[in-house]
Amino acid sequence: ATCLQNYMDNIGGGKIPWQDLKYIFGEIMYGGHIVNDFDRLLATEYLNFYMKDELLDETEMYPFAEDEKGVSFMSPAPTSFEKYIEHIDKNMAGDTPIAFGLHPNAEIDFRT
Repeated sequence: ATCLQNYMDNIGGGKIPWQDLKYIFGEIMYGGHIVNDFDRLLATEYLNFYMKDELLDETEMYPFAEDEKGVSFMSPAPTSFEKYIEHIDKNMAGDTPIAFGLHPNAEIDFRT
């Protein structure tokens, strides 16, 4: 969080530099710890899915959730840190495979 805050403070405002942030998080901070090529690909795709302007427009946060009925987690409108935490606690009911882009039946094998 400190790295993000420092970077955002020093760019001078304006448009959010999503490509720069993807590189910072995906290659510098976390990417160096990923040794499997498929894991790196997955991490890159998660960054591409979440780090975009639509993130600030109350978009669906669960990949492929539009295929499932009744399962959704929308990003909140820009607000304070406390309100984000409150939104997560209130609206993210529990673990669901859909949150990770998996089929709902993926939970059956895990739970049994």
